[in-house]
Amino acid sequence: MPAETKKNRLFTTGELQVAGLAILTAVVLTLSVQVVEASVRPSLGLYDADPAAVAPIPDVIDARPVV
Repeated sequence: MPAETKKNRLFTTGELQVAGLAILTAVVLTLSVQVVEASVRPSLGLYDADPAAVAPIPDVIDARPVV
């Protein structure tokens, strides 16, 4: 009779625990990589500076559509 009351499951409890651990590890790894990248991002030079502090390039005007 115990075989009839046991649920038919696709995965065993151990397999579900391993899958959950793998998902948790992937999430933690992804978040930690994002935190590290945000804290040590490279300098963008002039592109990262305040636009008012950057001197304009000589002989360059605002782009306008060709009519």
